[in-house]
Amino acid sequence: MRFSCSKSLLILVLGMSASGCVDGPFGGLTAMNPYYRNQWEKDEQAGPTFHTQLAELRAIRENPTGLSPGEQRQIIPTLAEIVQNSTNTILRAEATLTLAEFPAPETIPTLQLAMNDEDADVRIAACRAWGRRGGREALDALSQTVSNDSDLDVRLAATAQLAKFQDQQSLQALGVALNDKDPALQHRAVQSLKSVSGQDYGDSVPAWRDYVEGRSPVLPEPPTIAERLRALSWF
Repeated sequence: MRFSCSKSLLILVLGMSASGCVDGPFGGLTAMNPYYRNQWEKDEQAGPTFHTQLAELRAIRENPTGLSPGEQRQIIPTLAEIVQNSTNTILRAEATLTLAEFPAPETIPTLQLAMNDEDADVRIAACRAWGRRGGREALDALSQTVSNDSDLDVRLAATAQLAKFQDQQSLQALGVALNDKDPALQHRAVQSLKSVSGQDYGDSVPAWRDYVEGRSPVLPEPPTIAERLRALSWF
């Protein structure tokens, strides 16, 4: 059932190239089959077709292996068109996440574009997409985002995805997050550093700074029994 669903989506999506975008990102279906045309018109009468479009994108993303590499390459331009030109933030984010499921190199320019989208939610989706895709381009994009993006949530997303890269560049980028004044970003950097390094210096930011900078981390002494009892007495 999954495979046949993706097959129908392929027909639906590819229709766009023949008939343009007048009915939305998947408007080409209206020229492909009278049933789809009637269904689309009913949707238009009932309300926006946004939810239909969103469901189609998610169905593709959830089963990318239902499409052959050739079919995926035919869909990629449609997804790129959504990322580049849709006025709907959610659709741009979903198209970005869907592109991450396709290993074809043609997806890279659009993922790079999404990383500079005006909306933070799309950039967060791009961080997740790069983490899913992997590779040198992903590591470069995520590292630059940690250093340069103006939105804290986007930097948090990039820092989280860097946990997937066991690389010196990833360590250095996480060091940037570790030195940020925001405690949430510091905490996220510590969690990612544990994954990247295979080490565990607890949640001590100074110890992790020592590690990233090539020094021997000095962990704080554990509290004594008396100190623990005093802490418990507060409760």
